[in-house]
Amino acid sequence: MSAFSRFRQRLKEKADDVRARPVTYVAFGDSVTQGCMEYATIEHERVYHNLFKNRIVKRYPTTVLNVINSGVSGDTVVKSEPRWQRDLIAYQPDLVTIGFGVNDCHAGEAGLKIYLEKMDALVRTVKRDTEADLLLLTPNMMMLHDNCNIHEKDRVVLPRFTDTAEKGYLRLYTLALREYLDQEKLPYVDIYALWEDWLMKGQAPHARLANGINHPDRALHAQLAELIEARIFEEHE
Repeated sequence: MSAFSRFRQRLKEKADDVRARPVTYVAFGDSVTQGCMEYATIEHERVYHNLFKNRIVKRYPTTVLNVINSGVSGDTVVKSEPRWQRDLIAYQPDLVTIGFGVNDCHAGEAGLKIYLEKMDALVRTVKRDTEADLLLLTPNMMMLHDNCNIHEKDRVVLPRFTDTAEKGYLRLYTLALREYLDQEKLPYVDIYALWEDWLMKGQAPHARLANGINHPDRALHAQLAELIEARIFEEHE
């Protein structure tokens, strides 16, 4: 079976039979998944998982896809463990996406080992306790320096983010995550690679960050929804 054949099968099953169990997708992660954009702004419509849902219902107009937003601002994969059961497993989803790293990396080199261990534990928990198809997301890049997109009330966190950026911790975590995902042959969408490409072309990371710090803009969420759809259906078309 291909990586997402069960999820595709469930979509068709519900489309063909109104009495079939609704299809459920849990988006699990941090503030990016929650939909945090500019300062004190949460986007409910143009967050990537809702945009993905919109793309799916165009493919299957008679299906029902429920999306559970299990993103929590400021969360890390380590801190998220107490809510794995409540916010993910309990829904018995058909699809799960996992996205952590933009907060985890502030722990520096000392936190890298536990980050990878908890990511692996979460993956194994989803595989053991659900039948869901699983897709991982690498983190997006964060700001590299002060910029005009940052709200005055957000400037209190700048020293921490600047220090993390200067020391390259997010890149360190992303490279380690990629290595783990490739080693375990886990499907993923490489969001960080988009920023690497933009950076090589001379575009500063904050140009695509709604808050100028670490929240992708709405256009990126739309692109991510498209990439998730393509990853899920690429082997099927």
